[in-house]
Amino acid sequence: MDQDAEALLYPYVTTPRRIALDVVAALEGCPAVSRVAIYGSLAPLGAEANNDGYADIDVLAAVEGEDGPWQAAAALRRSIPLRWHGRFSDREAPSGRHWPLGEAPFHCVDLGFVTAEEFEAILRDGLRGHPLRADVVLDRAGIASAGRPELAVCSDEYEFTHALYMATKAMKGYLRATNGWDELVAAMKDLEGAARTLTRRPAGSEPEDVLNEMRTLYFALMNERLRYGGDG
Repeated sequence: MDQDAEALLYPYVTTPRRIALDVVAALEGCPAVSRVAIYGSLAPLGAEANNDGYADIDVLAAVEGEDGPWQAAAALRRSIPLRWHGRFSDREAPSGRHWPLGEAPFHCVDLGFVTAEEFEAILRDGLRGHPLRADVVLDRAGIASAGRPELAVCSDEYEFTHALYMATKAMKGYLRATNGWDELVAAMKDLEGAARTLTRRPAGSEPEDVLNEMRTLYFALMNERLRYGGDG
Protein backbone atom coordinates (compact mmCIF):
# COMPACT_ATOMS: atom_id res chain seq x y z
CA MET A 1 0.00 0.00 0.00
CA ASP A 2 1.18 3.52 -0.78
CA GLN A 3 2.69 5.13 2.33
CA ASP A 4 0.57 8.28 2.04
CA ALA A 5 -2.63 6.22 1.81
CA GLU A 6 -1.51 4.04 4.70
CA ALA A 7 -0.87 7.09 6.89
CA LEU A 8 -4.38 8.39 6.17
CA LEU A 9 -6.06 5.01 6.70
CA TYR A 10 -4.33 4.35 10.01
CA PRO A 11 -4.06 7.69 11.84
CA TYR A 12 -2.49 8.23 15.26
CA VAL A 13 -4.88 8.01 18.20
CA THR A 14 -3.73 11.50 19.21
CA THR A 15 -4.72 13.11 15.89
CA PRO A 16 -8.38 13.90 16.73
CA ARG A 17 -7.36 15.49 20.05
CA ARG A 18 -4.71 17.58 18.29
CA ILE A 19 -7.29 18.90 15.84
CA ALA A 20 -9.76 19.56 18.67
CA LEU A 21 -7.18 21.63 20.53
CA ASP A 22 -6.50 23.63 17.36
CA VAL A 23 -10.23 24.30 16.96
CA VAL A 24 -10.55 25.45 20.57
CA ALA A 25 -7.56 27.77 20.19
CA ALA A 26 -9.04 29.26 17.01
CA LEU A 27 -12.42 29.89 18.63
CA GLU A 28 -10.78 31.37 21.71
CA GLY A 29 -9.32 34.04 19.44
CA CYS A 30 -12.83 35.31 18.63
CA PRO A 31 -14.26 37.72 21.26
CA ALA A 32 -17.83 36.71 20.38
CA VAL A 33 -17.26 33.15 21.62
CA SER A 34 -18.17 32.75 25.28
CA ARG A 35 -18.16 28.99 25.81
CA VAL A 36 -16.82 25.96 23.95
CA ALA A 37 -17.54 22.31 24.69
CA ILE A 38 -15.97 19.21 23.21
CA TYR A 39 -18.38 16.29 23.28
CA GLY A 40 -18.60 12.69 22.18
CA SER A 41 -15.68 10.27 22.36
CA LEU A 42 -13.13 13.07 22.85
CA ALA A 43 -14.73 14.16 26.14
CA PRO A 44 -13.08 14.74 28.48
CA LEU A 45 -10.45 16.34 26.26
CA GLY A 46 -7.34 14.70 27.66
CA ALA A 47 -5.66 11.39 28.24
CA GLU A 48 -8.92 10.02 29.66
CA ALA A 49 -10.77 10.42 26.35
CA ASN A 50 -12.21 7.18 24.99
CA ASN A 51 -11.33 7.66 21.33
CA ASP A 52 -9.40 5.98 18.58
CA GLY A 53 -7.62 7.61 15.66
CA TYR A 54 -10.81 7.79 13.58
CA ALA A 55 -12.86 9.95 15.97
CA ASP A 56 -14.89 12.90 14.74
CA ILE A 57 -14.23 16.23 16.42
CA ASP A 58 -17.57 17.29 17.92
CA VAL A 59 -17.67 20.91 19.09
CA LEU A 60 -20.39 23.20 20.46
CA ALA A 61 -19.74 26.94 20.72
CA ALA A 62 -21.85 29.60 22.43
CA VAL A 63 -21.56 32.95 20.70
CA GLU A 64 -22.81 36.44 21.43
CA GLY A 65 -24.59 38.64 18.90
CA GLU A 66 -26.33 38.03 15.60
CA ASP A 67 -23.05 38.11 13.69
CA GLY A 68 -21.16 36.09 16.31
CA PRO A 69 -21.38 32.74 14.47
CA TRP A 70 -19.89 34.27 11.32
CA GLN A 71 -17.12 35.99 13.27
CA ALA A 72 -16.27 32.72 15.01
CA ALA A 73 -16.38 30.81 11.71
CA ALA A 74 -14.00 33.35 10.16
CA ALA A 75 -11.61 32.94 13.11
CA LEU A 76 -11.66 29.18 12.59
CA ARG A 77 -10.83 29.51 8.90
CA ARG A 78 -7.95 31.88 9.59
CA SER A 79 -6.36 29.25 11.81
CA ILE A 80 -7.47 26.06 10.07
CA PRO A 81 -7.87 26.24 6.28
CA LEU A 82 -10.76 24.12 5.04
CA ARG A 83 -11.32 22.18 1.86
CA TRP A 84 -15.03 21.57 2.35
CA HIS A 85 -17.88 22.76 4.56
CA GLY A 86 -21.56 21.86 4.41
CA ARG A 87 -24.48 22.46 6.69
CA PHE A 88 -26.18 20.13 9.13
CA SER A 89 -29.67 18.88 8.33
CA ASP A 90 -31.18 20.85 11.23
CA ARG A 91 -28.97 23.92 11.56
CA GLU A 92 -28.01 26.59 9.04
CA ALA A 93 -24.53 27.71 8.04
CA PRO A 94 -22.02 28.60 9.31
CA SER A 95 -22.67 25.66 11.64
CA GLY A 96 -21.94 22.38 9.94
CA ARG A 97 -19.35 19.78 9.04
CA HIS A 98 -15.84 21.02 8.31
CA TRP A 99 -13.09 19.08 6.56
CA PRO A 100 -9.68 20.65 7.37
CA LEU A 101 -7.07 20.93 4.64
CA GLY A 102 -4.20 18.51 5.14
CA GLU A 103 -6.08 16.11 7.43
CA ALA A 104 -7.57 12.69 6.69
CA PRO A 105 -11.22 12.79 5.57
CA PHE A 106 -12.13 10.85 8.73
CA HIS A 107 -11.39 13.92 10.82
CA CYS A 108 -14.50 15.96 10.22
CA VAL A 109 -15.09 18.85 12.63
CA ASP A 110 -18.78 18.94 13.52
CA LEU A 111 -19.23 22.46 14.86
CA GLY A 112 -22.47 24.03 15.99
CA PHE A 113 -22.85 27.72 16.88
CA VAL A 114 -25.60 28.44 19.41
CA THR A 115 -26.70 31.10 21.85
CA ALA A 116 -25.61 30.92 25.48
CA GLU A 117 -29.11 29.78 26.43
CA GLU A 118 -29.11 27.01 23.82
CA PHE A 119 -25.65 25.93 24.95
CA GLU A 120 -26.82 25.49 28.53
CA ALA A 121 -29.97 23.64 27.45
CA ILE A 122 -27.99 21.23 25.24
CA LEU A 123 -25.56 20.44 28.04
CA ARG A 124 -28.51 19.79 30.35
CA ASP A 125 -30.92 17.97 28.02
CA GLY A 126 -28.68 16.45 25.36
CA LEU A 127 -28.61 16.78 21.60
CA ARG A 128 -31.25 15.35 19.24
CA GLY A 129 -32.71 13.29 22.05
CA HIS A 130 -29.40 11.81 23.19
CA PRO A 131 -27.55 12.59 26.44
CA LEU A 132 -24.34 14.51 25.91
CA ARG A 133 -20.96 13.69 27.41
CA ALA A 134 -19.25 17.05 27.20
CA ASP A 135 -16.16 18.85 28.44
CA VAL A 136 -16.50 22.66 28.65
CA VAL A 137 -13.00 23.81 27.73
CA LEU A 138 -13.68 27.55 27.42
CA ASP A 139 -15.95 29.56 29.72
CA ARG A 140 -15.85 33.35 29.72
CA ALA A 141 -17.90 36.42 28.90
CA GLY A 142 -18.39 36.89 25.18
CA ILE A 143 -18.49 40.26 23.44
CA ALA A 144 -21.13 40.96 20.80
CA SER A 145 -20.22 43.24 17.91
CA ALA A 146 -21.63 44.08 14.50
CA GLY A 147 -19.99 42.86 11.32
CA ARG A 148 -20.48 39.69 9.32
CA PRO A 149 -17.27 38.69 7.51
CA GLU A 150 -17.34 36.85 4.22
CA LEU A 151 -16.36 33.23 4.63
CA ALA A 152 -14.17 31.19 2.35
CA VAL A 153 -15.39 27.60 2.09
CA CYS A 154 -18.91 27.88 3.43
CA SER A 155 -21.88 26.24 1.75
CA ASP A 156 -25.48 25.37 2.47
CA GLU A 157 -24.97 22.14 0.50
CA TYR A 158 -26.39 19.18 2.41
CA GLU A 159 -26.69 16.16 0.09
CA PHE A 160 -23.01 15.92 -0.85
CA THR A 161 -21.97 16.78 2.71
CA HIS A 162 -24.18 14.04 4.13
CA ALA A 163 -22.99 11.49 1.58
CA LEU A 164 -19.36 12.37 2.29
CA TYR A 165 -19.91 12.02 6.02
CA MET A 166 -21.69 8.67 5.62
CA ALA A 167 -18.91 7.37 3.34
CA THR A 168 -16.25 8.29 5.88
CA LYS A 169 -18.39 6.68 8.58
CA ALA A 170 -18.70 3.46 6.55
CA MET A 171 -14.96 3.41 5.84
CA LYS A 172 -14.20 3.91 9.53
CA GLY A 173 -16.66 1.16 10.37
CA TYR A 174 -14.91 -1.21 7.98
CA LEU A 175 -11.50 -0.36 9.45
CA ARG A 176 -12.88 -0.79 12.96
CA ALA A 177 -14.50 -4.09 11.91
CA THR A 178 -17.95 -2.87 12.96
CA ASN A 179 -19.48 -3.08 9.48
CA GLY A 180 -18.72 -5.07 6.35
CA TRP A 181 -17.35 -4.26 2.92
CA ASP A 182 -20.79 -4.12 1.32
CA GLU A 183 -21.76 -1.16 3.49
CA LEU A 184 -18.69 0.72 2.34
CA VAL A 185 -19.38 -0.09 -1.32
CA ALA A 186 -22.94 1.24 -0.98
CA ALA A 187 -21.78 4.40 0.79
CA MET A 188 -19.17 5.13 -1.87
CA LYS A 189 -21.79 4.63 -4.58
CA ASP A 190 -24.04 7.16 -2.82
CA LEU A 191 -21.12 9.59 -2.56
CA GLU A 192 -20.40 9.35 -6.28
CA GLY A 193 -24.06 9.96 -7.02
CA ALA A 194 -24.19 13.00 -4.75
CA ALA A 195 -21.01 14.39 -6.33
CA ARG A 196 -22.64 14.29 -9.78
CA THR A 197 -25.45 16.55 -8.56
CA LEU A 198 -23.07 19.09 -7.00
CA THR A 199 -23.32 21.80 -9.63
CA ARG A 200 -22.22 24.75 -7.49
CA ARG A 201 -18.68 25.15 -6.21
CA PRO A 202 -18.56 27.53 -3.23
CA ALA A 203 -15.61 29.92 -3.52
CA GLY A 204 -12.44 28.45 -2.10
CA SER A 205 -13.84 24.97 -1.55
CA GLU A 206 -12.34 21.79 -2.95
CA PRO A 207 -15.02 19.09 -3.08
CA GLU A 208 -13.03 17.22 -5.74
CA ASP A 209 -10.03 17.16 -3.41
CA VAL A 210 -11.79 15.36 -0.59
CA LEU A 211 -13.75 13.20 -3.04
CA ASN A 212 -10.60 12.06 -4.83
CA GLU A 213 -8.95 11.30 -1.51
CA MET A 214 -11.89 9.11 -0.54
CA ARG A 215 -11.57 7.31 -3.87
CA THR A 216 -7.84 6.79 -3.28
CA LEU A 217 -8.42 5.28 0.16
CA TYR A 218 -11.28 3.13 -1.13
CA PHE A 219 -9.18 1.68 -3.94
CA ALA A 220 -6.27 1.14 -1.56
CA LEU A 221 -8.54 -0.92 0.67
CA MET A 222 -9.92 -2.77 -2.36
CA ASN A 223 -6.40 -3.69 -3.45
CA GLU A 224 -5.63 -4.92 0.06
CA ARG A 225 -8.69 -7.16 -0.07
CA LEU A 226 -7.66 -8.54 -3.47
CA ARG A 227 -4.14 -9.13 -2.23
CA TYR A 228 -4.96 -10.79 1.09
CA GLY A 229 -8.52 -11.99 0.53
CA GLY A 230 -11.69 -10.62 2.07
CA ASP A 231 -15.17 -11.48 3.16
CA GLY A 232 -16.65 -10.62 -0.23
